[in-house]
Amino acid sequence: MNRIILFGPPVNTNIKNGYGGGTGGYTRNMSVYLNEFKFDDFKIFPVFHTINGQFNLGVFTFPIRFIIDIFRIIDSIFRYKPDGIHCMAQYRRALPREFIFSLIAKIIRIPFLYEIKAGAFEDSYSNGNRIYKSMINFVVKNSKVILCEGKSNITFLSRKFQKKAYYFPNIIKDTELVESPVMKLTSAIIHILFVGYCYKDKGVFELVEACKILSHENIKIHLTFIGAEHIDFTNYIEKQHSSPSFRISRIGKLPHDEVLKYFEQNDIYCYPTMHKGEGHNNTINEAMMMSMVIITTKKGFLNQILDDSSAYFLDEVSAESIAEAISLIDNDRKTAIKKAKKANSILKNNFLSSHAKKKIHLYYKELVNL
Repeated sequence: MNRIILFGPPVNTNIKNGYGGGTGGYTRNMSVYLNEFKFDDFKIFPVFHTINGQFNLGVFTFPIRFIIDIFRIIDSIFRYKPDGIHCMAQYRRALPREFIFSLIAKIIRIPFLYEIKAGAFEDSYSNGNRIYKSMINFVVKNSKVILCEGKSNITFLSRKFQKKAYYFPNIIKDTELVESPVMKLTSAIIHILFVGYCYKDKGVFELVEACKILSHENIKIHLTFIGAEHIDFTNYIEKQHSSPSFRISRIGKLPHDEVLKYFEQNDIYCYPTMHKGEGHNNTINEAMMMSMVIITTKKGFLNQILDDSSAYFLDEVSAESIAEAISLIDNDRKTAIKKAKKANSILKNNFLSSHAKKKIHLYYKELVNL
């Protein structure tokens, strides 16, 4: 039995001050990998790193976190005696620990798999200083297998480093798949959903303003937010008032199973993200699974997952552009439902855990020379 260390964020843990409560896309992926990737010839051992917001020690926060993470890495190597290491990469401020992990793996000759998550890898390298670029160069050069959440990163790695990489997108569990989602857009009220950390770069302010514009045109909307809120958004949203045409629900953070119920109950998933590190967002997969009509941007890898036949893309994130997209959907519901069904088909053919499990098994075999 080959042993693989999987290095990633803690699961089943609520970090109160962490980004999104510490329960974002990385955490969802870590949970799926640990629960779904079971093999006869490989056993996965999780090693959890610290995350932003987990400690509040002022200027000592980063060095203390760094020491804790390095200790966990070294301890896991002695404890599990792995045949390979799988590192879920966050790079950026996390790069120093990933560099040290890669260095240790090289010194003791354990093959290293580097899985590049989110959509900021190329920009972070291009904008990084010489030390940052040197660390990236070392990690990439000494990784035996590299996986990328987005196809554009594969091109970048080939062009910049002459390094081969494999496409490994975000996935949902097969057990969560809904074969016959509830039909959308069947009532006069349009039910719109946003799931995630509610802050400026996710376009949530513009989303609320867009709905206010439409309510003045007598289009009835029920807008629901699920997830942690930045204080700026909380202060803003608490000043908003419901009207006969526009109602807002703020649910807060929920267990994942409960969140999925809201994807089923709503019509439109509006994700007007401007987030610089956007990649292949997990909630987009879940909206596709439930045959929701999707409004989003082309930020990160979203336009590599969907196209104009399966989603409504925003050219800019503004109240007016979001309102225009919602109005377009309302005026031609038949086309909107057709796009939603196309998105659902894309998900089933590409982004299920059963597909990913077969691929990761091949990558692990390449990693340990089986």
